Amino acid sequence: MMRRFLPPTVRSYMEILEDTLLGFYLRPWKGSKRKALQSAKFFIFDLGVRWFLAGVDTIPRQSDLFGKAFEHFIISEVYAANSYKRTREMLYFWRTTHQEEVDFIIGDRYAIEIKSKSKTTTKDARHLIKLREEGFAGKLIVLSQDPIDRIEGGVSYTFWRTFLSELWQS
Repeated sequence: MMRRFLPPTVRSYMEILEDTLLGFYLRPWKGSKRKALQSAKFFIFDLGVRWFLAGVDTIPRQSDLFGKAFEHFIISEVYAANSYKRTREMLYFWRTTHQEEVDFIIGDRYAIEIKSKSKTTTKDARHLIKLREEGFAGKLIVLSQDPIDRIEGGVSYTFWRTFLSELWQS
């Protein structure tokens, strides 16, 4: 895991952020047949702090920055719901050395790719399909701002509000 390679002072600050619930790690999924990256990702719970420190004043809707913010929002909501409900399901992400990535995995039940676009296609599920080839047997979901829920090729394309509503109600 990445934090063992951090200098002691940085590691202690990261631990403080975790202990005060201001940040959390998303660990890599280890069920892959091929070599996948093993470094954890760290999320600061409040994106406003991150954007302020980076000097970001606005986030245009069609920008890469908006996509990152949308992904962070969804992952933070899942993390919060998981913690609030005390489900104790582990949250992971998956990324190969070829930069194929699935945004997050909930236990062994769901693999989720997050897209900030309003119209999704089967191309948006290509990394989920790769993950299935690696042995993931759970449900594959593309979450987006596309309001039309559908299932194609074994992948559920779900509107983000529908997903979060079901997440908090279940």
